[in-house]
Amino acid sequence: MLEFNYSLNGDTYCAWNGRERHISRQQGNVVFLEDSQIYVERKALIRNQFLEIRMSPEHLFGYTDSIEDRGSLEAFLKRHTDSIDAYEVTPAIEKCVHDMYFCTYQGPLKKLYLESKAMEIIALVNQDHSFVQPPSKTKVIWRKQDREVIEQARELILTHLENPLSIRQLSRQVGMNEFKLKQGFRELYDMTIFEQVRKARLERALWLMETEQVNIGQAAVAVGYSNASNFTAAFRKQYGCNPSEYVKRHFGY
Repeated sequence: MLEFNYSLNGDTYCAWNGRERHISRQQGNVVFLEDSQIYVERKALIRNQFLEIRMSPEHLFGYTDSIEDRGSLEAFLKRHTDSIDAYEVTPAIEKCVHDMYFCTYQGPLKKLYLESKAMEIIALVNQDHSFVQPPSKTKVIWRKQDREVIEQARELILTHLENPLSIRQLSRQVGMNEFKLKQGFRELYDMTIFEQVRKARLERALWLMETEQVNIGQAAVAVGYSNASNFTAAFRKQYGCNPSEYVKRHFGY
């Protein structure tokens, strides 16, 4: 099967045939693995949300009107065989994903709507063959002792979500200079310290709303947001919608 996917949230590691791929939030991929076993690992306690559009190559060929079109699709499939390739996520693609995820139609209309949006995403991905591989990075080899210090800093971040520690405070508590701590954190966790704080606070707020059934305002305050508009803006940036929309769709209240 040929798959076009988009990661709304989560952190996924894939390995197949001696190759590997890391998929993070707001990233799209074309997947075409023939007779291949794939190992997939996802981080615990993180909500993973994917939009996945799958079809057989024969089904895709059914949309071609000429030999030239078929040849173009065959070249496309050959180029991406046995691979998981990132594609450029444009605003138009993000809008299609949002429209599908928050579709309000029911019955036959819903099926027609989702099918049309799925084909629109495929067309947008394929229109200029704008496939990109993530830039390669030269990773610093961190000593075990340094890694343990950075991991300790992350634990401190996660235990002080309501009143986050400044980078200076973190640096003093773990005994590593600020520059090295910031560089190491980005290398080890693929995000800045600020991004980690924001991500963890929002995940904690979501957990409170889902398991403790606290309201949005209470969840915001519990993770250190005194301003509701700031919480809403941060939530929308991470999950693609307002907290009220998310709660109504997923929890029904």
